[in-house]
Amino acid sequence: MLEFLPALLTLSGMHLLMAMLPGPNTVVVTWLSATTSRRDGLRAAAGVVVASLLWVVLSLVGFGSILLEAGWLYRILRLIGAAYLIYVGIRMFRAGWSGPTVDPTSTRPAFAGRRPMTAGLLTTLSNPKSAVFWTSAFLVAVPPHAPAWFYALVVAVIAVQSALWYGAVALLFSTGFAKQHYLRLARRLDLLAGAVMIGLGLKLVDEVRRELSIKAVS
Repeated sequence: MLEFLPALLTLSGMHLLMAMLPGPNTVVVTWLSATTSRRDGLRAAAGVVVASLLWVVLSLVGFGSILLEAGWLYRILRLIGAAYLIYVGIRMFRAGWSGPTVDPTSTRPAFAGRRPMTAGLLTTLSNPKSAVFWTSAFLVAVPPHAPAWFYALVVAVIAVQSALWYGAVALLFSTGFAKQHYLRLARRLDLLAGAVMIGLGLKLVDEVRRELSIKAVS
């Protein structure tokens, strides 16, 4: 088992760095925790964890390689993901644009209160680059002769790390202190969160556009 420890630590570190970088997963969990409730934030975090594990498992069975080989499928999935991120961003942006009301949570988009786990799940699934990332990570970090139990251990480690990190984010931003300060800046923070989500969606669209331009030239 010790011979596989470096590979496990490498994958663990890569996952933690990827999770900690500001992205749509963090935005959704933070936003729902601060604007609705701790329960909704934790539900969104659970959705992120489930979707993250799904991408890891899919990469283990070769889905990431299929995406790279079938370029058109990879592009379509990214465009669908981009559309979802832009949709969520617009909803957040509209919530901020509406401004504060007597009830600070009354302008929250409908999906936030009713389906927080789905919001987390779809946000993570909207990025098929995760499957490609994990496929590359496994090729680089894992020895070819790694046994099945090692891959099962990797999935378990990623599950625990995802749950701890996004759970901590949900707990932090659902505290009374965080919610109080969030509500003081609610409009600007909603506009910022919406702009980030829209920007991430447009970035995916631009990546696909550039790939198609390069393909057309070649």
